[in-house]
Amino acid sequence: MDECPAHDLTLVSVDRLPRPVGRGSGGVSFFADPRHGRGGVLVGASLVILGFMLPLVESRGFIASALGVAIDGAANLWLTPGAAIAQLWILWSRRTRAPMRAARVAIFGLAVGGGLPLLYTTRRIATMAAAHAADAHWLAGLWIMAAGLSLAGLSSYRLGAR
Repeated sequence: MDECPAHDLTLVSVDRLPRPVGRGSGGVSFFADPRHGRGGVLVGASLVILGFMLPLVESRGFIASALGVAIDGAANLWLTPGAAIAQLWILWSRRTRAPMRAARVAIFGLAVGGGLPLLYTTRRIATMAAAHAADAHWLAGLWIMAAGLSLAGLSSYRLGAR
């Protein structure tokens, strides 16, 4: 063994140094690794964002997406993709099991909270269509957003599991 001439300390080769314990152990990547129950929440939140862009409702030949409805005055509908983005942010910031388990209730609450404006807006659209003697036909965007919110909410129970 060599010693440092200035400090009288034994020099150790780099490969014999101890490794940090907490770094990288059990962490997962954001997109490529669905371990610890992250897959359902990731897919669910992505479906909500996709469904927000797809056609939501058709009435009298007019087709509108949730994005178009939100821009045209249903400002509360912005909370639905906002909840999905918040879920993605939670997955981004929590990569190990313990923080993911701590976020289960938040993920579930965001799924429920994202569904409430969607429910309110669709009910209001149906009421307004009925008042004007028109039929509102619900299209793929609604069902994809509902499926995404349901999947994320149900998957929150498995978040952080082995």
